[in-house]
Amino acid sequence: MKRVAKNVVNFLLGMLTVTFVVILVGNLWMMYQSTVQHSKSPSILGYSPLIVNTGSMEGNKADDFNVGDLVVIHKTENTLNLKKGTIITFVDPHSESKALVTHRINLVITHGQDNVYETKGDANNTIDKGVINPSQIVGVYQTHLKGFGSKLMFLQSPKGMLLFIVLPLIILFGSDYIIQAFKPKVSKHENGQTPNSVMSN
Repeated sequence: MKRVAKNVVNFLLGMLTVTFVVILVGNLWMMYQSTVQHSKSPSILGYSPLIVNTGSMEGNKADDFNVGDLVVIHKTENTLNLKKGTIITFVDPHSESKALVTHRINLVITHGQDNVYETKGDANNTIDKGVINPSQIVGVYQTHLKGFGSKLMFLQSPKGMLLFIVLPLIILFGSDYIIQAFKPKVSKHENGQTPNSVMSN
């Protein structure tokens, strides 16, 4: 029974350690891209997580999302032939800070040999100002995770970074002590000695 408990504890500790390390490495990589490379949408294998800060895409559709959700977009080079209804992330041409906006394509307009896009937030009453050129598109919506944006913001905070650096180290280096606690103790009787045994020549 103790051997089974030891194996279970060892397995759980290993899984927790791997999970924390993966999250930590991914978070550090995205922070590096954001701060050092000044990337507006840090990515891993072409996928970028974006935290939703406004309610412009709230609604009843399956791909609508709320404040605090985490939207995942994929960077694509095929931005010339997107269809109406596709949700895209683009650089706001009217923002001095070049903020990213994730809205739905409301209308595809043929402009010469290329297409430009009229966009609109599902919760907004009016379309976005101006049109979006393919070169302004950062990525295409893939999915969203409810509430994970708020959690990611915590991970990027000093407290979150401390938690996900110190805790994995504690688990990693403390696992031996936990496993040792489940290790069966060997009594003197099992070693062939009794409390009253006397050594003789």
